[in-house]
Amino acid sequence: MSELSILLGLAVLCMLGAAALLLQGGKGEQRHARGLLRLNSALARLESVHDFVPAPANSGWLPPLLGDYLQRSGFVINRRFYVLLALPGLILLVLGLLLLGLGRGLLFFVVAYPLLVALFINWRSEHFREQVVAQLPGFLEAISRILSVGCSLELAFRNAGEECQEPLRGIVSQVLLRTRAGLALEDAMNQVAETYAIRELNFMASVFYLGVRYGGNAQAILERITLTMRERLRSRKELLAMTAETRASAWILSALPVVVGLLTLSSNPGYLIGMWQDDTGRQLLLVAAGLQVSGMFLLFRMARLQ
Repeated sequence: MSELSILLGLAVLCMLGAAALLLQGGKGEQRHARGLLRLNSALARLESVHDFVPAPANSGWLPPLLGDYLQRSGFVINRRFYVLLALPGLILLVLGLLLLGLGRGLLFFVVAYPLLVALFINWRSEHFREQVVAQLPGFLEAISRILSVGCSLELAFRNAGEECQEPLRGIVSQVLLRTRAGLALEDAMNQVAETYAIRELNFMASVFYLGVRYGGNAQAILERITLTMRERLRSRKELLAMTAETRASAWILSALPVVVGLLTLSSNPGYLIGMWQDDTGRQLLLVAAGLQVSGMFLLFRMARLQ
């Protein structure tokens, strides 16, 4: 009963902390919601002219920081998103209650579900960023090709945006929305780059700023940037191919102790249960679990490519 009380107390504290976070950002959320309303109205006008696909929108009640974090992963924040996000949590909760009981099942859910959601969103954000970066060379090449016929940089950016595909198309539409609201092209690109945390867009904004402010041959600069980005992507693919064995070894070495432990628990559960009931055995199991987590972190840290 005391364990259940502690778990309920932790759940209440988590809810109070979330409520305090929401209340703290109340004024910022209202300003953010008004800005989103203006952007959505501008997006409707833009779609009627250029047929742009709407970019992922942030829900009005989310804190700006959490909304930007979800938006970086390319999700469309709507009711369907929340249903799909809650469904795995419901399944995980039911499995935890059936296999571990009430108290331990709730503790497992409180610890495991936020961790899994954070890992999934981080993976999705990285995948979304890689897709955008992979489309940038073709987009810059289209801008350079349009500049060669005598168009301005802003017009070339707008016309090239009509030819690109998702997910870059949604980002371009957001940049064009801000330019229609009165921002300069480079300032709009910097804002969108900060929202999505894509450094390549900041670099493009700097190039556009230099081209608009000081002039020069923007077409030649864009062609060199395109070649550089293509070479960088090619080098990254080669590096991924060369380090595939290292990353596979990290997965195997990380999964091997876990698989052995599960096989031992399934074939001879009394062995591990007896260790857990003994004080010294419990300490050894906890130390082994800590070493396993530390080893997995170090292995994936060494195999990670930046």
